[in-house]
Amino acid sequence: MFVRNIKEFKKKTNKKKIICLDCGKKKVGIAISDENHKISMPMDTLVRNLEFCKNIIKIINDYNIGGILVGLPLDEEKKINRMSQSIIDITKNLDKYLNNYKLNIPFFFWDENYTSVEAEDSTNVFFKNKKKQKKFLDQFAARIILEDFFNSNKKNNE
Repeated sequence: MFVRNIKEFKKKTNKKKIICLDCGKKKVGIAISDENHKISMPMDTLVRNLEFCKNIIKIINDYNIGGILVGLPLDEEKKINRMSQSIIDITKNLDKYLNNYKLNIPFFFWDENYTSVEAEDSTNVFFKNKKKQKKFLDQFAARIILEDFFNSNKKNNE
């Protein structure tokens, strides 16, 4: 189920964990929050293959997930581009798949511009080896998107 505004998404995910998806052409980085939406942690990187939707269902069930935040790379004018349309399509397919399993999870899109650059900067501290850094980059980008979402909502609530 797609949610169009922040208030509705927050209401539907109140006291529930959220996962964030940073979708790339081949891989999807995943981060997870706590129930209070105070902590976000990098979780995993999945390959977008035939098992992708099954793996998301496993995460939803194993971690009692209440919502999915999806990073959307908008252009400079905050408009949808080719990559963001591809991510919207992936998300629609995932939503349809979840509905087939009677999982009515709310989805919300969040602007993810420059998170990969930020993730690269922050992972430089943890990983000196570029190959190892690249392995974790997508899930750190997902964590940054999730943190940005929470921080933006904190500012709006103050």
